[in-house]
Amino acid sequence: MKQWNRFTCVALVASLGLSAATAVTAQEIRIYTTIRDVSGNSSAVTADHGSIVVRSLMLFHAGKVYDYIEPAREVTVYEPAHRRFTVLNPRRQLCSELTHDEIRQFLGLAEDEAQKRLAFVPEESSASSRRALEFLRFQFQPDFESNFDNTKQQLKLSADNFEYVVEGFQPETPEVVEKYLQVADWMAQFNSVLHPQSLFPAPRLKLNQELRSRGLLPLTISLKAETDPVLHLQAKHEWTWKFQKTDRQLIDNWDKQLRDPNLRKLPFREFQKEMLRAEIARKR
Repeated sequence: MKQWNRFTCVALVASLGLSAATAVTAQEIRIYTTIRDVSGNSSAVTADHGSIVVRSLMLFHAGKVYDYIEPAREVTVYEPAHRRFTVLNPRRQLCSELTHDEIRQFLGLAEDEAQKRLAFVPEESSASSRRALEFLRFQFQPDFESNFDNTKQQLKLSADNFEYVVEGFQPETPEVVEKYLQVADWMAQFNSVLHPQSLFPAPRLKLNQELRSRGLLPLTISLKAETDPVLHLQAKHEWTWKFQKTDRQLIDNWDKQLRDPNLRKLPFREFQKEMLRAEIARKR
């Protein structure tokens, strides 16, 4: 069985018709996502095949977005009006904040380091090393061929070493699409910083723009990348416009934990190091 790092748990966590007008008015959207490893399964786009990698729950409520990753038991609270993310680890009573400007700064530093790697490729590099560098280069300037099947509402973005296949729908209220995709854009950038081994956000931003131009929300997203080993994941999104009773309890509990005076608030890089040390210790 494959061993999945934290990148895998967030690589496709981006999430999706019923009464869309109710969603906009009430400011409540519930998206439950299941991500599966579908390597070797040619019918993975539409079928529930493959082993489950991670489940997540995203809740839009009162101007905030709560994104809960089940295996890590971490919740990220995004406040668009304040241009700020807060990541909370209840088990270790730790949290950290990251603003839009800080995200751009961290991404810029990471991209500078990656560009240095791309600027010098030793002649004796192996074929696999060169493929890895080309894949890295693609993440900065993704160039996709776009195909859309209007009958199936299926969007495909293809490149030599990367492919997205999305099955979507057009909600009754178009404003829901932009509401979701603005969050998805920033979540992609935030996750790239929070999980340094993850993909750079440009490919996902390209996909979001294609969805935006067609007024689509995703039902399933299949991602196939020619990494070593090949990465082939499928995210299935279950959308509802009304919270379950337990959802409100979760939000109340997370908000209470964020107000706890015993909660340790760490600078972002210290928070990352603390989480990495805890993960290494857990695997021993």
